[in-house]
Amino acid sequence: APAPPGRSLVTPPQACSLTFDDKGLVTKYTIGVVMDRQVGNTGGLGGLYGILYAIGRPLPFPEAQPWQMSKRYRLFQGVGSLVGALAGRK
Repeated sequence: APAPPGRSLVTPPQACSLTFDDKGLVTKYTIGVVMDRQVGNTGGLGGLYGILYAIGRPLPFPEAQPWQMSKRYRLFQGVGSLVGALAGRK
């Protein structure tokens, strides 16, 4: 058997949800929704994606990588901060 890598897994808090139909039966079960991306060592990822990231074996597509703010969103946030600062000066 391979030797254990000596890594630990610390997951962020995650939520799950259930969706019910009119008869009260579950039609959808959602798991791994991260509530605080800054907690743990999974890069802010939940479920299997977070586990694989934490052990150094992330999957090779963007959804399985830690979240990064896009340039457009960063600009949007900056404009919002600027407008808020200017409005606060009045």
